[in-house]
Amino acid sequence: MHTHELMNDNKVIMEWLRRLGVKFHTSFLVINSEIESQPIVYANEAFFKMIGYSEEETLGRNGRFLHGEKTSQKASENIHACIASGEAGIFEIVNYRKNGTPFWNELSIQPLTFPEKNLKFTLLLQRDITERKRTEAMNTLQKQTYKKIESGHKLNSILQNICHACELFFIDGAKCTVLLIDNDERVYTIGATKSMPKSFEEAIIGLKVEGDIGTCGAAFYRGQPVIVEDMTTDYLWRNHQHLVEKFGLVSSWSIPILNMEDVAIGTFGIYFPAPVIPSDKDLKFMEGVASIVSLAIKYSHQHEEILRLAYSDGDTDLPNRNYFRNEIDKLLKKGQEGFVAFISTDEYTKVVDQYGHRAGDALMHEIGKRLTVHQNSSENLIARFSDSTLSLYSITPFVKIPEYLDQLMRGFADPIKVGDMELFLTLKIGVAIVMPHQKDSEELIRCSDSALSQAKLRTGEAICYFESELDEFLMRDLRVANELTAALNRNEIGVYLQPKVDLETGEVLSFEALARWTSPDLGVIPPDIFIPAAEKNGKIRLLEKSILKQVLEWMKKRVDQGLKMRQVAINISADHFFHHAFVSNLLDMTTEYGIEPKWIRLEITERIGFVDIETANKVFKHLKYCGFTASIDDFGTGYSSLSYLQKLPIEELKIDRSFISNMDEPGTLAIIQTIIQLANNLNMHAVAEGVETDKERKILLRLGCKEGQGYLFYKPMPLNEAFLL
Repeated sequence: MHTHELMNDNKVIMEWLRRLGVKFHTSFLVINSEIESQPIVYANEAFFKMIGYSEEETLGRNGRFLHGEKTSQKASENIHACIASGEAGIFEIVNYRKNGTPFWNELSIQPLTFPEKNLKFTLLLQRDITERKRTEAMNTLQKQTYKKIESGHKLNSILQNICHACELFFIDGAKCTVLLIDNDERVYTIGATKSMPKSFEEAIIGLKVEGDIGTCGAAFYRGQPVIVEDMTTDYLWRNHQHLVEKFGLVSSWSIPILNMEDVAIGTFGIYFPAPVIPSDKDLKFMEGVASIVSLAIKYSHQHEEILRLAYSDGDTDLPNRNYFRNEIDKLLKKGQEGFVAFISTDEYTKVVDQYGHRAGDALMHEIGKRLTVHQNSSENLIARFSDSTLSLYSITPFVKIPEYLDQLMRGFADPIKVGDMELFLTLKIGVAIVMPHQKDSEELIRCSDSALSQAKLRTGEAICYFESELDEFLMRDLRVANELTAALNRNEIGVYLQPKVDLETGEVLSFEALARWTSPDLGVIPPDIFIPAAEKNGKIRLLEKSILKQVLEWMKKRVDQGLKMRQVAINISADHFFHHAFVSNLLDMTTEYGIEPKWIRLEITERIGFVDIETANKVFKHLKYCGFTASIDDFGTGYSSLSYLQKLPIEELKIDRSFISNMDEPGTLAIIQTIIQLANNLNMHAVAEGVETDKERKILLRLGCKEGQGYLFYKPMPLNEAFLL
């Protein structure tokens, strides 16, 4: 027996391994792990029998010569690394026999060291675990099949998955198919043929099933496995030699798929590019797979029937509201323009009252048919949403929606026949527009239903569109109002400070406090949404007190650390400003934190003068007496009045950012100049808001404005960042 040229010590060890091999029933091999190529130096007869190679074809080669297309490269690398490291390990890998058949191989690696001889070998116990892997694969396929059916996967896709899993256990190029048979027409229908070329599928599907034509036809009629070793000469394939030659087919096996009554409903077939005869284990495996296919078909049909009952209106054969709700979510994911419509007719109630509910069902069935005929896309979704209402979802560009709805209306110009009656229908349609970003199907349904209610109030045919923009604002305000109190209690609404600077030098002169809210449920809520909501819901005083408290805490930290103090302006609403305890509460809070009133400036919008000019004057004077300063915010955008402005003890006028951003316009520039001159004439100073470019800064300086704020200098920043200025 050839063992390569070994030293005397090696020969002694090899003789010992040979004697050991006689006692082993498990196949094994030994490799020389001292050599980088890790050659096989010995293997027992059981191993040669397992792989089909002779001793001469095996010894001296690396075990990778058994690898093939289905072998995992990662598993191969792990085995090589384990041997090189001299460690024990157990691995599973797909190897190939000499005849090209893949098999699952379990390798138990055990290093053999002979210190006294300074030799190192590695013993690899080998086990063919293909049958175990086939059993595991069938168990996995069964679980996957049920799960995929429950998840709504198509039967063809499920059967194809089964085919792909089976192909792994046969020679490279093996292709599995499932052909289903229409027992009424006795023709082949598609089950799973994706492994075969498309033209093969096209040639087979629809062919009449005959007992003496094709491997599958014979298996179907005989009710037992049929094996064709050579399709090029076999009688069963006499009519399809062009397919055999074109696709390089040589062998084919087929086994009937039986239902629970042992009636053949299809065939499971395997095609090979070389002559192959199945073993008893192969046929047993195919029978197991065929039983899984049978269960998949049965369970899929049952599931389809359950879905049909769950998602279909039995009285009209139209999809029902459950189906509509589920499908509309899928359609919305496409992000396309369209609409949801609820459709009803005045005649439904009359028909039901006079002829009963069956006649009403027949009427809704006919309306559904008429809508289907006149739909503008195969993707339209029509369903019976309630007894008297049909729902429609259509992907239609905004500009074409009115035209499409008119087309639907024209489709009902002719009468609808229900039994012996001919009815001219009066349609009522409620429409909700679908925006590309729309995701909330329940909201669309609600809006459509609401619009239908409006349409029903009109005489004759009517189409009503839901005022979605108004509704959006109402719902937004409602959600914000609901969260606002909790947000205040949780201190979710924080303070950002934006510096006011010297326009000449950029030096920070003071700050403006700005409220910012990030809700864990609603996300970032802009101030122009939650501040009006706070005013409407009586929460504005709580909000402004929270802002003032956070500012005073920030100031106290600066005092405690000996940092430079700068004035902070806080926006105050009219409701808060005119509250009888406004000034006293303000004094109490500044006293509590030890902050002098001069560091607090109150910013009030100019509209406050039109609420109650006399009371406003008293409040401003009281504030000034206590040491607070005041400014008019957003000056020029509201109800400006020089008569009240000159009466109020105001130190500052803030020029609204809308003027600054449009200062290139001659008229706007004149207004800015007037405000600046007005402030100077009234012994006030003007502050420009929203300064974003150096050009704006230079123009403002030229006009006499010395102070401003905006992104050119600083964005609003959290309190901890402002603390560093």
